[in-house]
Amino acid sequence: MRYSFAALAIALGASLALEVGSVEVTGNTYVSTDLILGVFGLDTGDPFISPEISRGTRDLFNLGYFSDVEILADTTGETADILISVIENRLLSRIEFTDPGHLDEDDVLDSLSLFPGQTVSPAQVEEARRIVLHFFAEKHRHRAVVTPVWLDPDTDSRSVLVFQCEEGPDVRVGEIDFFGNEAFDDGKLRGQMQTRQDSFWRSGRFRRSEFEASLDSVTAYYHNHGYPEMRIAGVEESMLDDGRHLRFEITVEEGGYYSFGDVTVSGAEAFSDSFLVSVMDMEPGDEYSAEKVRSSLMTMYEVFQEKGYFYASVEPVITGGSGVGTLDVTYLVEEGERAHIRRIEITGNNRTYENVIRRELTIYPGDRFQRSALMRSYRNIFYLNYFSDVAVDFRYIEDSPDVDIVFDVVEKTTGKAGVGAAYGGGTGLSGFIELGETNLFGRGQSLTFNYQFSSDRNDINIGFTEPWLFDTPLSLGGELYHTTYDESDYDRQRTGGAVVVGRPLPWIDYGSASVRYNLEKVDVYDITEDSTSYYYSLRDLDWPRWTSSVTLTFTRDSRDRQMFASTGSLNRVTSEFAGGILGGNTGFQKYLFDSSWHVPSLSNFIFFLRARLGTVGSLDGREPPAYELFELGGTGFYGLRGYPQEAIVARDGYDEVGGRSMLILTAEYRWRVIDQIQLALFADAGNTWSSWSSSDFADLKRGAGLGIRIEVPMLGIIGFDYAYGFDEPEGGWEPHFQFGTVF
Repeated sequence: MRYSFAALAIALGASLALEVGSVEVTGNTYVSTDLILGVFGLDTGDPFISPEISRGTRDLFNLGYFSDVEILADTTGETADILISVIENRLLSRIEFTDPGHLDEDDVLDSLSLFPGQTVSPAQVEEARRIVLHFFAEKHRHRAVVTPVWLDPDTDSRSVLVFQCEEGPDVRVGEIDFFGNEAFDDGKLRGQMQTRQDSFWRSGRFRRSEFEASLDSVTAYYHNHGYPEMRIAGVEESMLDDGRHLRFEITVEEGGYYSFGDVTVSGAEAFSDSFLVSVMDMEPGDEYSAEKVRSSLMTMYEVFQEKGYFYASVEPVITGGSGVGTLDVTYLVEEGERAHIRRIEITGNNRTYENVIRRELTIYPGDRFQRSALMRSYRNIFYLNYFSDVAVDFRYIEDSPDVDIVFDVVEKTTGKAGVGAAYGGGTGLSGFIELGETNLFGRGQSLTFNYQFSSDRNDINIGFTEPWLFDTPLSLGGELYHTTYDESDYDRQRTGGAVVVGRPLPWIDYGSASVRYNLEKVDVYDITEDSTSYYYSLRDLDWPRWTSSVTLTFTRDSRDRQMFASTGSLNRVTSEFAGGILGGNTGFQKYLFDSSWHVPSLSNFIFFLRARLGTVGSLDGREPPAYELFELGGTGFYGLRGYPQEAIVARDGYDEVGGRSMLILTAEYRWRVIDQIQLALFADAGNTWSSWSSSDFADLKRGAGLGIRIEVPMLGIIGFDYAYGFDEPEGGWEPHFQFGTVF
């Protein structure tokens, strides 16, 4: 905003108490004169005073139409004649780029908040220029030059905004050198940085924000390894002679080396000082670490909050120690009063009934605040797998030590409706049709329909589960199924149903137990005519036959989530008994043990370890039928990747048949790319034997490979593994593809 000689004219006019004579406008093309005069607000006969002139000028700027407003006043006569001179912002017609090079124009336009017909200020043009430069930087064009130019307005007073571009060379990080460092060499410090030098295996990408974060990482490394005074003294940036690589010269001031001196606590009454010191991550004499000071602080907060001191204040104070090169740490504690939970609110559940969420809580209004109970409640809600996010917030109560807790959930799609395909070396092309809902009508019930087909198998399954029968922690479920198998030596058809009752075990953390009763009719036909085959004996039995069985299952599941867990374990022991007092024509007993563990590693990497053991034997004088024996390979519970489905069997004399004992070991190193995508490097080893006594755990079939898992709404997990089997039979490269189910 400029006044030119207007400031003097207005001052003179105000001192002479002049009135406004005339008000005129110049410089406007698309903004009407009437609008400008109306907003300015001064007319003939109005007092000519400075406050009104300033107010009118501000109002004109606030319209957003002008880049400059100048008020000129002629006070040489008996009245003050005002001239409002404006420079309008441009009306945008469209945006064009000249010589954009590697720039993706559509991506840039999507990021610009500029649209045809919009008035565009110089500040908005500059912001747009910076965004274009950012996109060039993403393409490693850090020396790009972008010049915005307005073309002349068209007949509608609209102008084309042209960004004239010179993208320059592909610039990457060539050298990162440190100066002043004595405790750690350049290689060690460069290893702490996210910004890396250009090399055969690294891109040398440079992003300013990433580089600044890298400097913070170097500083943190020093602070965590005995140098709390270290700072970055300066950074020099230059271009190497090739004109394509940047060089950074980073100067550090290390300061002195320190270790921990005395570690003490002051002000605590609920716990002894010695106990609080014992839970800390540091001891006198340890190398000083700012991270240990922080983690010890977090541990102390957890300790106090576990006993209800929600408002406890803990502050670390660091002072010079009595010994040379030592620092004493004292934690000053103000415990405050113990907090109780006044109210628990659930928000964000637009579909899920509130009681479905509340029944997972282990904290209740009136309880003393306890951090572990809060975190367990958070885990239980998230584990339902109905929500993409669960946030915990607190509402403080004025003049009260109590607190309100708010669980804010973000619901996700829980229904499944999909048609998928899969390929495996043993089954060839296969597919499935799946319909289901794991949160039926928002009540937490599960209803599924699944049809799977392949060259040698067809399977139809309908299931329903009520996880909280009559609002008690008793689950009740049932299923009906019909399955046909085309085996090499016989064909089999199973038709049946099951009822499952289960409940948590309150005296075992994360534990639950279930009982399943299953009744099925099994028909075997097209039995081999080869009398030397093990399966020829099936001809001596009357078909169809009935199997009546009870399965007892104990489960302990401490995983943090059902899909893509990062911590916790899943352990399950299953005992199945068929025949005897249960009736039916078939008798056997089968025991299975499945233990899997998720161990967090670096950053988003996770170790996954799993062991599966099984044995099956006779019951009530009846031998287990051939189709209840173990056949390993492919995917699923009996999966061993690198081998076709059911390719690994035991040897009984000269026959290769299903085994009566089995072991499968799995190790995976998983990388969580994002919450919905994981990559995995894996190895499997396993085998099956004719009896437990003949089991040889040194004789395991081995496989290894790479895999990817993707969680897709409405479909579940899409997974593909490519594995190599190292041993006979049928080892070699084997693809394993599943769509809609978890590996």
